[in-house]
Amino acid sequence: MPRIVFSSGILGVAFRVFALAIFILLAGCHFQTDPPGDAPTGVKVIPGDGRVTVSFDQLPGLTYWIFYQAGSSLDPSAPGVSIFRGAASPQVLSTIISGVFLNGTQYAFIMNATKNDSRAGPFSSTEVATPRLAGPNWDVGVALGPVPQNLNGLAFNNLTRLVAVGDSGTVFAGNYDYTHTNPPGVTEWLPPTNFPTGFVENLRAVTFSNQLVALGENGSILTSPDGSVWTLAPTDNFVPSTGMNDLVFAFPRYVAVGNGGKIFTSPDLVVWTQPVSNTVEDLYSVSLLNGRVVVTGANGTLLTSLDGVNWDPQQSNTGNALRGATFRASINVNDIQYVVVGDAGTIVTSVDGTTWTATTLANAPNLLSVTRGGALGTRFLAVGSGGAVAFSDDGAVWTQTTAGSSDLRRVLVTPGMYIAVGAAGANAVSK
Repeated sequence: MPRIVFSSGILGVAFRVFALAIFILLAGCHFQTDPPGDAPTGVKVIPGDGRVTVSFDQLPGLTYWIFYQAGSSLDPSAPGVSIFRGAASPQVLSTIISGVFLNGTQYAFIMNATKNDSRAGPFSSTEVATPRLAGPNWDVGVALGPVPQNLNGLAFNNLTRLVAVGDSGTVFAGNYDYTHTNPPGVTEWLPPTNFPTGFVENLRAVTFSNQLVALGENGSILTSPDGSVWTLAPTDNFVPSTGMNDLVFAFPRYVAVGNGGKIFTSPDLVVWTQPVSNTVEDLYSVSLLNGRVVVTGANGTLLTSLDGVNWDPQQSNTGNALRGATFRASINVNDIQYVVVGDAGTIVTSVDGTTWTATTLANAPNLLSVTRGGALGTRFLAVGSGGAVAFSDDGAVWTQTTAGSSDLRRVLVTPGMYIAVGAAGANAVSK
């Protein structure tokens, strides 16, 4: 029988194309990954402030999908359902990265998974959660340091880094981590890797500009790019003296305040000037609020300035020491925008930064620091002696709770949570 030989002509080309097509088809059928046979397990949704945290039993080789929408149930195939692909447990879904999560609104969540871009596997059962404002509940961390020192200042670089400073040259830095529980809110608190030899002054405050800047009680200045490596600044005529208490970067200059009415300003942390403060009272805090520099102090002292140089005494209507101030924007001109806190539960408020009203919280201890937070930035929250916490959504009605029993000396807000530090290494988080 004659042997059949395919030539390189049209017939041969057609055969090769046909054979290649068959091979691709067979290969595709042979190597296509089957979808996961089981739905994701262990799915839990924990509500936060303008966010939720979705945790689940994560298996290797699977890509997890989270479907969610407002309501008590959802159909994943329906229009308008939001989808987050590539979730890793615990997965934080927030307004910033995943769409709007309104506090007080219930959301439904459901999950499935794929394997190597296979078809989707079965869905988990539906979980529901309602985001809510932080403030009522606090997680208290273990005191920082082998010999815990008082922590007096706290700063956040608006990206990932938190820095706390305190007595005897104490400095701790850590990366912001919303889901971390031990320590709460921070991956790990670590001491500096490089620090001025022999520096043991009490650090009273730390602020962030284009770098981290810490203020010593004796007027010394330390700078750092990251919270780990610190340098003693070569000041020019910033006369070292006891009783310096706080520091802020108020564009375009730094402003430092202290006892005896001392105010110093500098554009570069080297050359300092001392403007007339119009007071001899001890000054405890300085803040940049809505274009104003606001200073608080003993015996109800309250000063404001538009430039950090010329200072106007304000009528605070209290004789109690004032320890901290904050501001929130408002669309209603009659809403309280400024809040100042102080000893014996003192709350001083203003709608415009010029006219102030003083009240006192019943049975409240000394309030030492205040900030504003929440998903929309509208909640005032203050901390103080004995772990005191007080918060308000209108500046008039306040709710009191506690975060441990140690004095809390400074509080600030980070994405989704408040963090406070204080006496003997105290640290606490609310989210």
